[in-house]
Amino acid sequence: MDSWDLRTFRNDLSVFVKLIEDKGVTGDFSDLNSLLSDIDNKHLIEYNLENIIFHIRGIIKGTIPNDLQYCQVHLNHMLMCKDDLDVELDPLYRYVFDIRISLFKNEGSTDKVYYSSWHHDKHPNAQNVKYTHPTYHFQFGGKKMELIDDEMSVLSSPRIPHPPMDIFLGFHFIISNYFSNKQFSFVNSLLNEPDYQQIIKRAQERLWTPYFKAFDSTNTHQDFTMNKVFPLYIQ
Repeated sequence: MDSWDLRTFRNDLSVFVKLIEDKGVTGDFSDLNSLLSDIDNKHLIEYNLENIIFHIRGIIKGTIPNDLQYCQVHLNHMLMCKDDLDVELDPLYRYVFDIRISLFKNEGSTDKVYYSSWHHDKHPNAQNVKYTHPTYHFQFGGKKMELIDDEMSVLSSPRIPHPPMDIFLGFHFIISNYFSNKQFSFVNSLLNEPDYQQIIKRAQERLWTPYFKAFDSTNTHQDFTMNKVFPLYIQ
């Protein structure tokens, strides 16, 4: 479990903060600086970041209504891992990954605000449930969406399988999915930066490599198994 080494994580976080500042990623990321200050007082990788905000100035293609010129993507992300980092068990025991999106006609507008949201859940037990329920999954909607419009319905299903993410993979997900690389020059500049790529690769080793080994017939992991990470698959 060398990928969970706290010193490596802290060094990656320090480099990461500098990279997103230097590349001009737009948003309020002060929570990362707070985490950087607090990490030396911890003995495991753990944090609760409630106020990461990305700013997107310009129309996001495919958005309805199509005249919304400003967007805020709020990330609320908690990650807590176990003291015993057993290679055969999922190291996370508390996990929150919520994306809430606020869209406006213009920056600073006091007109109607439009909302969208996704949350990435960890379900503690994929057995004995009424619907397909992968251990880690994305789900559209949430409490913010329930009372938006009398003509709108937000279903609790489907749940879309997706591996767990730490703060680095979370940034990678949002930047890759919400920022056009044609509109924002920092996207390709950041994604092609060797230090950024190495940080993401180490994060993938922490959380994605064990998850995707569930699809290997020789897999011996107790938590990341085919029927838990992708229960739609019939063996």
